[in-house]
Amino acid sequence: MIRSSFARILTVWSAAAALFACSESEVDVPLPPPDKPYLTLQSELPPFDSAGGSAELVFSTNEAWSITAEPPADDGDNPGGGDTPGDGDNTGDRGESDRATGADGTAADDWFGVAPASGDAGENIAVTVSVRPNEAYAGRAVTLVIGTASLEKRIDVTQLRKNVILLGGNREEIDDREQTLAVEVRSNVVYEVEIREGGEWIDELPASRAGELKEQTHTFRIARNTAEEPRTGIIVFKDADSELADELTVVQAAWVDPDPERSALNALYESAGGGGWTRSENWCSDKPLGAWYGVETDDEGHVTALRLPRNNLAGTIPEKIGKLTHLRHLDLSWNGLEGELTYKNKVTYEIESYLDDLLELETIDLSHNRLTSRFMPGAWYRMEGLRTVDLSCNRLEGFAFPLLWEKMFENGRYVDLILNDNYLWDTTPEVIQNHPKWSRLALQVIRQYYSDGDHGMGGSGIKYDVPVYLPDFTFTDLRDGTQQSIRDVYSANELTMLFHWDPMQEESATFMTTVVRRFHTLFSGQGFAVVAILPQGEEYRRAAESYLAGHEVPWPVVSEYADAEGHRTVLPSSPYPSYQLVDRSGMVTVDMFSGASGPDWIFPESDLVDFMAQPLQHTDYLNGICKKIFGNSEYQSTDFTMDKKFETLQTATKGKGIDLVLMGDAFTDIDIETGFYKQLMEFAMESFFTIEPTKSYREYFNVYMVYAVSRDAYIGEYPDHVALGTITDRYHGLSNWLYTLSDYAFLPIEGVNIPSVSVVVNGINDGVTYMEAPLQPGYAFSGYPPGGRSALRWTLLHEFTGHAFGLLGDEYFSLDFAQIPQSEKRRLESYQHDGQFLNLSLTDDPKSVYWAHLIGHPQYPYVGIHKGGFYYFDGVWKSESTSAMEKRNCSYFNAICRELLVKRILELSGEGYTFEKFLAKDSDVGRPGSAHSALQSASADLPYKHHPPIFR
Repeated sequence: MIRSSFARILTVWSAAAALFACSESEVDVPLPPPDKPYLTLQSELPPFDSAGGSAELVFSTNEAWSITAEPPADDGDNPGGGDTPGDGDNTGDRGESDRATGADGTAADDWFGVAPASGDAGENIAVTVSVRPNEAYAGRAVTLVIGTASLEKRIDVTQLRKNVILLGGNREEIDDREQTLAVEVRSNVVYEVEIREGGEWIDELPASRAGELKEQTHTFRIARNTAEEPRTGIIVFKDADSELADELTVVQAAWVDPDPERSALNALYESAGGGGWTRSENWCSDKPLGAWYGVETDDEGHVTALRLPRNNLAGTIPEKIGKLTHLRHLDLSWNGLEGELTYKNKVTYEIESYLDDLLELETIDLSHNRLTSRFMPGAWYRMEGLRTVDLSCNRLEGFAFPLLWEKMFENGRYVDLILNDNYLWDTTPEVIQNHPKWSRLALQVIRQYYSDGDHGMGGSGIKYDVPVYLPDFTFTDLRDGTQQSIRDVYSANELTMLFHWDPMQEESATFMTTVVRRFHTLFSGQGFAVVAILPQGEEYRRAAESYLAGHEVPWPVVSEYADAEGHRTVLPSSPYPSYQLVDRSGMVTVDMFSGASGPDWIFPESDLVDFMAQPLQHTDYLNGICKKIFGNSEYQSTDFTMDKKFETLQTATKGKGIDLVLMGDAFTDIDIETGFYKQLMEFAMESFFTIEPTKSYREYFNVYMVYAVSRDAYIGEYPDHVALGTITDRYHGLSNWLYTLSDYAFLPIEGVNIPSVSVVVNGINDGVTYMEAPLQPGYAFSGYPPGGRSALRWTLLHEFTGHAFGLLGDEYFSLDFAQIPQSEKRRLESYQHDGQFLNLSLTDDPKSVYWAHLIGHPQYPYVGIHKGGFYYFDGVWKSESTSAMEKRNCSYFNAICRELLVKRILELSGEGYTFEKFLAKDSDVGRPGSAHSALQSASADLPYKHHPPIFR
C-alpha cells in the first residue's frame, strides 16, 4: 500500500515551467497487431498549477484495465522546483499497491482523483484526472499506474506549489532619528527589492539569508528626518518572474523643532530676502526674539507682534510663519512680497493659507504688496479676536467674500475689511450690507480693478444695493490751517469731489490742473465743491506745502483728518489720481479711478478708464453728470488770447494733401486752457478715420484744428455769445449764418484748396450740414451732448464724413413721407447732376442705378436694391438696407458709399480714380450682420434727430 504521506510529496517545479507547460501534447504510437496485447498512450498529463483543475488522459488497450496510484520515483533533492518524472513501460505482473480503488470506480486521494478508474478494452479511452487547489508552499506529485493483465504504464501527476512573499508586517512607524531598520521576509521565489518611495532617505544594506520557505533579513539605513512633517517610504519585494509582490510602508515621524518660533522668523528672513531689508538688527542671531527688529514678545518669550512695514521685504511668506501661534499683530505692508495668499490642500481640497492656525491674530496687514490668489482665506473667520484685515493694493482675484466670512459680521461681531485695489468681484452679502458699519466697510472694499485680459478670471467689481454714505470727519486745510467738517462741505453743495492727490506724482498734478480745475471753474458757482486729500505720510504733507507755496489752489487741501474717535477714515484713494463724488446728502454716487470699467465704452477705445491715455473717456462721463445736476454752466470766458490760433494734427504723406479743418463752438477759455477742446478735436479726427474707407486712406489727409473761444459754454438765441455764431433752431436743431466761419476755417489753409470743415457744437445732440461743394466748403455741424461722445461719433460719421466730405445723401426715410413728389425728384436729380447724393436712385432698374456694376459682383453679394431714402419710402432706392447714412449708431458705409468716398479721395489727391484701385483696398469690416458688425447702441437718454443738409 502507498502511505498517505507519499501522496502529498511533489517534486518542486520552477515558476517558469508552470507558465509554459500547460498544453497537452499528442503521442503518436503505432498500434501492435490485434493478436498481441497492447497498451498505448495517446496523450500525457501537463503539470497542474497551484489553482488546480482537470485534464484528460487518453489511451488505447485490447485488455481490461484499471488505474492505481503509487508514490513518484525519488529524484533526489530539487531545490529549484523539480522536473516532471518520466513514465515507464513495464511488462509482467503489476506490483502490489496500498491505494485501493473506491466503490464508485474512482481512485481518490484528498488532493487528486481519477474517473473512471477501470474499464474494458477499447480505443481512445478518456480518463479525467482532477486536482484540487494547492494551499501549501511546496509542490506535490503522484504516479498513476495504468495496468492490464499483461501490461502497465506509469504517468506522473504533478502540481506546482503556491508561490509567496511574506513580510512580518506591512507598516513600520519609526521616529525621526537616523537608524537601521531590519525587515524579515519569508519567500519561496527569487525576488527583487525596490524602494518605490523614499529612495532619497532609505538605503538597503547587505542582507543575511536562511531556511524550504526561506527566511531572509533585509537591513535598511534610515536617514534622519529634518523636516517638520512626517514622511512615508514604500519598500517593495517583488517576484522577478511574475506580479507576485508584497510591500512595506515606512512612516518616519516629523522632526520636532525645539524652538519653532525662532525657526519661523529665520524662514521669513530667508524667503523674504532678509539680506536686502532696510533694517534687520539681530535677525538670525542667538539673541532673544524680542531683540530682533520689528519683533515683539510676551513675558514668556513668545512672539506676539511682527511689524516690518516699508522694510523692503521681497520674496514670499514662508509656510513656517504658521508656527507663530501666539502672534496677535502681523504687519508686512508696503513691501514687495509675492506668491499666493492661499492654496488648495491636495488631500482635502480645502482652500487654506499659512495663517489659518494663528488663531490669536487681531490685526493682519499685508497691504501694498504683490500677493496673488484666486481664492480668499475663508478659514480666517475662526480667529475670534480678529479686528482688522488689510489686503488692499495687491493682485488678488476672485470672489471677495467667502461664505464663511459672513460669520465675522454676525451677532454683533465686526471685522474691518480693507480690500480696495485688487481684482475682486462679488455681490455683497446682506449680513454685511445691513451691518451698522456698512458705509465704512463699503468704502474699504468697493474699489476693484476691472480685468483687462491679463487676469484670466476678470470681474465686474463689488455689487451692492444699500447706499453708501461718507462718514463724517474733521480736517485741517493746509492752505490756511482752518478746520472744517466734511459734512459741512457736502451738505452746502450739490456735488462734492473728494479728489485724491499725490503731490509727488506728475499724473496727479496734471489731472488737478486740467480736469479738476475745469469742472471747478465751470460749476463752482452752481454748487460744485472740491476737497483734495493727500496720501498719509509726512513726505506727502511737505510736498503739498511746497506746491501750495508756488501755486494757487482754490479748494481745501487735506493731509490729516479724523472721525469723532480720532481715527483716519479709510477712503478709496490709490491709484492716484482718483476721486469720489458725494451728493448733498453725503451719499457716494461715483468712485472713479484709472483701471475701473469704462462707464461709456465705444470702439476702438479700451473699456478701461485711463485718466492719462484716454482723458476724454472719463471727462465726457463727468460732463454728463454735471449736465444733469447743474444744466448749462453759467461760467463766462475772460481770456480770448487763444481765439483763431490753430494747430496741425496730421500731415498728408500721399498725394496733394486733402484739407480737413476742425473747430468747436460754445467752448470757453477754460475748455481750451485745460486741454478739453483739443481732446474733443482729436476725437473728431479719429472718428473721421475710425472706419472704412477713410481708415485705409488716412495718409492722404491734412488735418488742422482751429481754436474758437466762446463767451458762453452753450448756444442759445444770440449768435454773438459764441465764437462761431451758432444758435438753436427749432427746425434743424441748430443753425448758423456762416458769416464768421470762413474767417476761422481758412486760417491754416494754403493756396486755393477748399477744405471740408467740422464744427463740434457744445451742449446739444443735433447735427446738420451746410453744403455747397465743390465751390465752397461743406460745413458739418455735429452736436456734442455732454456725456455723449458716442453720439458725437455717429453724428460726425454721418454729417462730416458722409455729407460734408463725401457728398452722400441721406438713406433714411420718414413714415410721414410715403411717395416722393415730383418736386423732390427734381431736387434730387439736380443734386446728382452736380455729383452729389449718388448713393441714391429714383429707379429700381438694376441696370440703371449708379451702383449697377456692384450688383452681382462676387465681392459684393449683399449689394442690391432696397426701398427708402432721401426721407421717402416709395420712389427712392438705395443699395443696402443699413449704412451710416441710414442709421445713427452704425459704424459702416455701404459699398457704393465707400466707392464714392474713395473716388473723391483719389481725385482730390491728384492720384486719379479707377475701379480696380477701389477693389484692391476695399474692406467691408463692420458690415451689419457680418462677423465684424459695428452696430453699437447709443445712449438711450440722448434724443437725436436727423436733419437734412442745407444747400446754400
